Amino acid sequence: MAQKYHFGGIDCVMIKVEFNKQLTLKELLGLYKTADFAREKLDDDPKRLQMMLDHTQLLVTLRDDDRLIGMARCLTDFEYSCYLSEIVILPDYRGQGMGKRLLQSIHDYLGERVAVTLRADPGAIGFYSEVGYQQVDHMFRIHREA
Repeated sequence: MAQKYHFGGIDCVMIKVEFNKQLTLKELLGLYKTADFAREKLDDDPKRLQMMLDHTQLLVTLRDDDRLIGMARCLTDFEYSCYLSEIVILPDYRGQGMGKRLLQSIHDYLGERVAVTLRADPGAIGFYSEVGYQQVDHMFRIHREA
């Protein structure tokens, strides 16, 4: 669980937000496994996963002390558009505003001029609607084979 401190009559959580701090492949796969996220990537080629990390233009991580508890990976031009490729939070930290904190950090970092788009899992649609994302029907993709 997150470290808590008391400030102004409110219990607060001490979580560090970091931008573009390099993740190791071991950290990434540990996060995926513990969060039960992207199971198909656990058996993927390590070189391919490292390439994915190396070419991520915006990586936002959340840490409780030095423990990686969440992250968001974005592909962006930093001017017009940003695609939020994935957002992952450890189960013990869910429901504590960590996803909202990641999204707010992305928006603060990119500014108001950059539109953020994403593909939401069906179970997350309500969350994204709640934090101000608008559902659109005009997106397309070509499915990739592993």
